[in-house]
Amino acid sequence: MSKSSLLSRRAFSAMVAAGGLAAPFAARHARAQSPRNVTFLLDVPAYSKHALFYPAIDNGYFAKRGLEVTFGSAKGSADAAQRLVSKAADFAFIDAGVAVLARGKGLPLKLTSMVAYKNMMSLVGFGDPPVTRPKDLEGRKIAAAPGDSVRTGFIAISKPNGVDLGKVEWVTTDSTNKRTLLFSGKVGATCDYAVNFPVYEKGAAKLGKKVSQILLADFGLDIYSNGVTTRDDVIKSDPELVKNFNDALVESMVFSIDNRDEAVRIFLKHNPQFDPELTRQGLDVAIAHLMVPEVAKHGIGPMEPAKMAKTIEAMKAHFGLAAEVKPADIFTNDYVTSGHKPTKAA
Repeated sequence: MSKSSLLSRRAFSAMVAAGGLAAPFAARHARAQSPRNVTFLLDVPAYSKHALFYPAIDNGYFAKRGLEVTFGSAKGSADAAQRLVSKAADFAFIDAGVAVLARGKGLPLKLTSMVAYKNMMSLVGFGDPPVTRPKDLEGRKIAAAPGDSVRTGFIAISKPNGVDLGKVEWVTTDSTNKRTLLFSGKVGATCDYAVNFPVYEKGAAKLGKKVSQILLADFGLDIYSNGVTTRDDVIKSDPELVKNFNDALVESMVFSIDNRDEAVRIFLKHNPQFDPELTRQGLDVAIAHLMVPEVAKHGIGPMEPAKMAKTIEAMKAHFGLAAEVKPADIFTNDYVTSGHKPTKAA
């Protein structure tokens, strides 16, 4: 695994770095003995939206809870779900819709905190004519990674938006190759997330062209997106671990929202290949999709049963479920502290 996607940091020095920033968050029975080694699997190789998580390493939010966390990466949410249940990781960052489908197939996983409350799934078109609605994608090739949750989301909204999926051709490729295929004209659109749109805009500008974007949330996909997920056996055997892990990430997100430039600096320290300006722009988009009215009400992390039910119904309506999935089957708020919000305006 590459240096950029495999990270760990020793506990004591990181605790010192946290200082007073950790004060509002009470660590739950952090172990005095050796740190607990934990693996957190990102949905894809790290990029700007994941900058929300890296202060948990550098500022010691994991460390003060007795955790030493390694970040890894998957090839999409479906891949992350499979690897999570195979015990290749303790926690994973998985799209809620994909998690519902996995649960319907009997995979023993559950969302324990939410991050992307407003769905960030998007499809990006290049050149003219621009894509402004889902039906504009008929007759185009669309690049998608294996197990791409955006492809799943697009299929879910296709029928109510009058899209004939028989007129759409999917090109399966690695997530890092999608922009190359788009700008070379080998595909007419690509599955991605709104957080990456600034990167597309900059790349297109260098070619003297423009990109356009369809946000699936604007066309009926008003459902949860990515959240922190773990297995049933982890929740059962070590609920304290789940609580500590979630609260550390929430603390990291609060810090990142209040201190965006510093969050970018920390992210770039671990991922120096990225452009600072684009990373900041992408982080701002991720935060905009996090700071919704639901978070203003409950704080970062907790989820609402009604919206989770809506997420389940969207997946059931368009894909069918091998077994019935109820909100209590796929999420719990029992292992994340409610009420934690940034102190500065989002």
